[in-house]
Amino acid sequence: MSRSDRLMQLAQAGGVRADLLLRRFLPRRSAQRIDLESVVVPDSVIARRAADLCATNSSPSLTNHCLRTFYWGSLLAQARDVRFDVELFWVASLLHDLGLTDSFGFQDDRYHCFAYEGALAAGEFARDGGWSIERAGELAEAICLHLNVKVPLGDEPEAHLLRAGSGLDVVGARLHEIHPATRDEVLSKHPRLHFKDELADLAGEQGGRRPGSRMSFLMSNGFGEMIQRAPFPD
Repeated sequence: MSRSDRLMQLAQAGGVRADLLLRRFLPRRSAQRIDLESVVVPDSVIARRAADLCATNSSPSLTNHCLRTFYWGSLLAQARDVRFDVELFWVASLLHDLGLTDSFGFQDDRYHCFAYEGALAAGEFARDGGWSIERAGELAEAICLHLNVKVPLGDEPEAHLLRAGSGLDVVGARLHEIHPATRDEVLSKHPRLHFKDELADLAGEQGGRRPGSRMSFLMSNGFGEMIQRAPFPD
């Protein structure tokens, strides 16, 4: 990471921490109740293959995190009327942490970021599944970007929603935008299974083995504590 990248990430992380802290003291606003059944889950061949690839290579806790990422992102999109490619976002959500798994992580010493490793694997998976080079590239870009502190909506809503959904599940960012009843439905459908402890261990390993990486930078600036302080029981 360059010095400017580090400064930008620090500034953004500071904003996220401040927002999370303020949410503990500000009056709660009632979020819109959204029926979980309204979230469309794609049933294409590649969508099913992505789910299988995730479940086969990830722990139950990490698999459920990927599924919750999809639901959180989809619910946030509905709440703000964000249009997106449902199939692309589903595949991105299910495969965004491939680089944390034994099958795909630490496979090449030239790579210094698990998100980049996962992006490469997901892009190859998508191309093999018949996606165009351009669409597979959008998938890979979304996965590579999800480790950034913030990803603006811009022209690629799937990348924005992947960051938003995963960030909500990891540290609780934007959780206030999800109605408590809907929140409980998601957690009941895909329970956390001690996700905090597992992710903290995985993140610590990434940071320790890859000094200079984005994860190393995040862990040295309080990311581990943010994981444990997320407004979820485990």
